Amino acid sequence: MSDQAPILDELRAMAIFATVVRSGSFAAGARTLGLTRAVVSHHIRALEAKLGVPLAQRSTRSFSLTPAGEAFRVHCERLLDEAQDGIRGMELLRAEPRGEVRITCSHHFGSKRIMPALLEFRRRYPAIRLHVAMNDANVDLVQHGIELAVRAGPLADSSLVARRLVRESTMLCAAPSYLRRHRPPATVADLAQHRWVLYPPSQRTLTARAGGQEVQIPVQGDVVTDSAASRLAFVLAGEGIARLPAYDAAALLASGELVQVLPEVETAPLEIFLVHSQRIGPSARLLRDFLLDSARDAAA
Repeated sequence: MSDQAPILDELRAMAIFATVVRSGSFAAGARTLGLTRAVVSHHIRALEAKLGVPLAQRSTRSFSLTPAGEAFRVHCERLLDEAQDGIRGMELLRAEPRGEVRITCSHHFGSKRIMPALLEFRRRYPAIRLHVAMNDANVDLVQHGIELAVRAGPLADSSLVARRLVRESTMLCAAPSYLRRHRPPATVADLAQHRWVLYPPSQRTLTARAGGQEVQIPVQGDVVTDSAASRLAFVLAGEGIARLPAYDAAALLASGELVQVLPEVETAPLEIFLVHSQRIGPSARLLRDFLLDSARDAAA
């Protein structure tokens, strides 16, 4: 199975087998494929020899699948469907791409990183309609008919396909007004005595590395939010310390509106993924690849 040529032979035989099954007979499958019945029979016999099990029981007038053939049919039909979908998608893209894509992302990250790319996508593909849902909640993609979602990892649903879009460094930050009212922390242990802007609402500890050791820092505060934009606003207003991604903090640190707290403490990077179901349409694939390419260009 490791040699390229046998794999190609088997893939062709699998597509022939799926066509025969869908057509209902060797003769009908041969007509659909534009092959002789002898050629079709040869490929399926070779496939059976490779697998070591019979896939079909056939006679001059009848055709039925064995239990092994019934199980294998599912894989062969999936292969054929994927190939046909790919060809149809490319046929659509030869002309001006058309269609509709529904995408969801958070308000804050979406406005900073996704919207500029979506505007460029619209300029390049004006015939593709976009439905953009800015929502900080992790909505059910199937239930809401959404093809693409931008989400922070790790992801719990293993049935979804996840492509990493962004890996952004993070840092602990506070406003000068907060640090004037509260003695700046001098050690990692001091962080547990400070007020935090808690995001997400479930946050109760912060994992960090200090002096080569991983530490768990208990966090508490009077402000809890499920919005990254609100988190930043509260931190700027002096409500507490927060772990912020570099895309939020960099310009504000340079302007002096924020101060980095304990720069020697390392916090986990923020990972953002582009998520979709196993099968998506050609317009959604086009947008997915465009967003991934845009993210790679931005990181270069």
